[in-house]
Amino acid sequence: MITVNRGIHILWHRIDEQAVVQSISYASATANSLLESVSTGYEWIAIDTDAPTTDNFIRRSEDNGETWQRGEEWVSREPLGDNRVLVRSLPAFYLDPATGWMLRAYFEHEALLGVVSWDAASPVSRTRKMYLQYSQDDGGTWSQPEQLVLSGDEYDEVHWARDIRYGENSGVAMTDSTFTRPDGTIVLPFHNTVFHDDGPPSHEYCNACLLGRWRSHGAGIEWNIGEYVTLPLTRSVDGADEPGVCMLPDGRIFMLIRARTFPESSVEIPSAKHYAVSEDGGMTWSDADMLRYEDRGALYSPASFGRVFVSSKNGRFYMMTNILDKPSYGCDPRTKLQIAEIDLDTLRVKRDSVAVIEQWHEGWQKQIRFSNFLWYEDRETGNPMLYMTPCPGPVVGDTRRALDVNVPPHSYRYEICLPE
Repeated sequence: MITVNRGIHILWHRIDEQAVVQSISYASATANSLLESVSTGYEWIAIDTDAPTTDNFIRRSEDNGETWQRGEEWVSREPLGDNRVLVRSLPAFYLDPATGWMLRAYFEHEALLGVVSWDAASPVSRTRKMYLQYSQDDGGTWSQPEQLVLSGDEYDEVHWARDIRYGENSGVAMTDSTFTRPDGTIVLPFHNTVFHDDGPPSHEYCNACLLGRWRSHGAGIEWNIGEYVTLPLTRSVDGADEPGVCMLPDGRIFMLIRARTFPESSVEIPSAKHYAVSEDGGMTWSDADMLRYEDRGALYSPASFGRVFVSSKNGRFYMMTNILDKPSYGCDPRTKLQIAEIDLDTLRVKRDSVAVIEQWHEGWQKQIRFSNFLWYEDRETGNPMLYMTPCPGPVVGDTRRALDVNVPPHSYRYEICLPE
């Protein structure tokens, strides 16, 4: 039986902002030190000023998350003129267990003031670049940032990954699903955006894994990429994105895939998660299949991301995502977040294993979203520690719409107590 202990991680008093943990990771191979990056505000909706922001920050814990000390302040935007802003995401951390070295990754992109990132006029999806820094002293100091550029003569700062050119399209790494293969290769899930000029869909997402090997003495990483995985229009209106990836005990890599559908789209099933499997470390993938229950019944899920992992505590395979009782369309509802066990042999979800992590509470905004969480496995207990801030959901209003809806501004921590 799975139980969940819920508490407030960051108590935030400004109702026109929210405290959101953007990344959390162990920083040391030998001590229970943690690093996390925290953002405030609603900049994910639309940026309404080009003034530099220092409310975003990095914190450190030396006692396995019991207490935290605020450290580096993070400037998240710079004015470019002509209503344009350079936006810099907070860094995501990863401790490589094979070497004990850390890397942190962040993105830079251009944005238009007052324009949401998914608007066709926004430059976000055409100007994104990824930067990496490295540390060999448990995150105490970091190397100078370097742009992630794939190895090979054909790649440079403009053409920085396969099928990506700055100014035309870009890609996003799912840094929270990073892991290291037994041979020392770092696996970094990734999706790109391909724009089409010849009819629907106007754009398409494709998933892949970036595969990295440390240069000598930790002086950076050489990157390659596996093949892309996407979904046909009969399963998703815009392909596959936001992959959640982990390695199974037999060495295969499992990729959980987000899909999106609309009422007018001709799809086989209106709301589902899909998956693909790699038997060669993330270089090639099986055809994507729909994730189902053991009895072959449909598992309904909105267009939201999911995360998968094999527990070091009990060796079982789990998924965390939003699961629905009936079909839906688009990105909602996300009013319930669950964890469920996946059978390692059949790769089907055990229906009776589904347990609720969080759900809508009386008095909260009806379209509240429980998604976009971060998590790590606690070294002392083996339990997943999940961090999530409730999202207002698709409410009409400006970037300070928290004033208009009853959504807590706090970051919550959930200890998911797994069975032995």
